[in-house]
Amino acid sequence: MPALAVSELVLALSSAAEPLAGDAAVVLALVVVVAAVRLSLLPLSLRAARLGRRRLALRPAELRLRERFRRDPVRLRRELAALHASHGTSPLAGFGSSLAQLPFFLVLYRVFSAPTLNGGANALFTHTLLGVPLSDSWVTALGAGLLPASLAVFGVLFALLLVVAWWSSRLASRQALLAGRPAPDASGAADPALVTARVARALPYATVVVAAVVPLAAALYLLFSGAWTAAERWLLGGAHPQPTAA
Repeated sequence: MPALAVSELVLALSSAAEPLAGDAAVVLALVVVVAAVRLSLLPLSLRAARLGRRRLALRPAELRLRERFRRDPVRLRRELAALHASHGTSPLAGFGSSLAQLPFFLVLYRVFSAPTLNGGANALFTHTLLGVPLSDSWVTALGAGLLPASLAVFGVLFALLLVVAWWSSRLASRQALLAGRPAPDASGAADPALVTARVARALPYATVVVAAVVPLAAALYLLFSGAWTAAERWLLGGAHPQPTAA
């Protein structure tokens, strides 16, 4: 059972970290687990970075095609598909590493939201961070009446999530500015690259909403993983690519 295996891993790591981290041992264990998950997905991240640079280099050629075939949407879609296929990319590529994390996030949600696992007591269900149960969500704490500890922990968590979301959105905006803003074609269809850019700018802020309704441990995972993603995007963004001829 994946949830039981993750629970045992987190417990083992937190037991090793407890002499140094004390009450925050489980949180430190989560950081280690996030690092392990993200390192295992590094090949996908490197591929996404390569595809991003390749897509950016293709934008001048893509814009020329949009101008040339703006009154022929069927031909335009065919030419754009051929352009991206010839360079091994697509306007919607690059979300692989984000989607690959979803199964682990769902398992982590299960680990910290279920009082029992595989018919036995869930030892992690009662662990706390500064007195706040890692199984509690912001909504749960709000319904029970916010205590000072809950207010402090969730307040700091949401502040950090907003900082990470702002950073991620800013990086996405910078990429969108480099890509340019062509007008819609004659059919009125939106440019898929710009639709992707808009989604990439808005998506980081969705993690703040999700963090309000999931267990504190899962919200911490969103924080650590989001910071890792932003750092990866910043480090792997690379220099401004040279345009590709049509």
